[in-house]
Amino acid sequence: MKNSLRIVFIILGIFALFSCEKAKKEIKVENEFPVEVKLMKNDKRIRQIEYFGIISSKIINYSFLTPGRVEKIFINKNQHVTKGTKLIQLELKGFQLALNAAKNQEKQAEIAYIESKNYYKKLKKTFKTGGISGADIEKAKLDRDVKLQDWEQSKINKESKIDDFNQATLLAKTDGIVSDIIPTVGELIDAGAETIIIQGKGFFAEAALSQKDLEFIKQGTKVTVEIKNQKLSGEVTYISTLPDLQTFRHTVKIDFNNNSSIKATIGLTVKINFETDTIEGIWVPLKYISNNGQDFVNLVENDRLRKKTVKIIDFSGEEVRIIGLKENDKLITKGASSIKEGYKVKIIKQEL
Repeated sequence: MKNSLRIVFIILGIFALFSCEKAKKEIKVENEFPVEVKLMKNDKRIRQIEYFGIISSKIINYSFLTPGRVEKIFINKNQHVTKGTKLIQLELKGFQLALNAAKNQEKQAEIAYIESKNYYKKLKKTFKTGGISGADIEKAKLDRDVKLQDWEQSKINKESKIDDFNQATLLAKTDGIVSDIIPTVGELIDAGAETIIIQGKGFFAEAALSQKDLEFIKQGTKVTVEIKNQKLSGEVTYISTLPDLQTFRHTVKIDFNNNSSIKATIGLTVKINFETDTIEGIWVPLKYISNNGQDFVNLVENDRLRKKTVKIIDFSGEEVRIIGLKENDKLITKGASSIKEGYKVKIIKQEL
């Protein structure tokens, strides 16, 4: 009986030992999870500075260069006007009198010059025969030159008075709708005072930029504007010289290359990407960056998944330039969502 029990215990011991060895072997077998990676390299990109702005319509403010009294208003509020339409006119009598005086002055100066020139020619002939001294001929020459300068100055003055006369009537610079008429007939207005406001056709984007970013953004800077599902190209056409006194930001306006394709409304918020200088570094598509309180990416290191903390420093479209990676790091682009840090991985595809 005792021998039988001893045999049973021995058999059970052997069985238990065999089971433990088998379990150890099973524990040593580790799953490998397939992943796809992209090899990191230094590369050049155009840096983009991102802002939010609004869509505005082209508005033109009309004003006179000289003061005067309003004589006629040719248009009405909300009226559609075409380029060249007469808008508003100052009293022309004073401008006409000044122009007539300038024309008369120019004519008198021309006559005086011609007389002085002819007199100088006569003295030159007399001087050759010894009839007059050199001092007399120099005096006549100087008088001729002075009369010529007076004539040239009178012509400039006449052209100025012609401009004043023409500018006493404001014409529409483009097609549009009259949104406001500020003065009334008979009112005396100053030079530069707003008179007519016309909302023109087409749109532009507008944003308020910090003084720091203006170091990179100039007139002519290329811009991409995202309007709903549209991506439109344009360029900076205006930067305010002085900042807003409350925000200390500068107003920047962007004209689009093709206004006819814009589907937007005035006041719509849009994303604006200003394309500035070219910079070099490690660029990663934004979709591969995760955040758990800090930005990080998933890498393959020693055949295992590792989370690497990174810092975003620049944007270029859908890519960002980051600090924290180096060349030849293997960024996991597919397969990391279902595994944890430290899991063993197997690269099935590598993109350069």
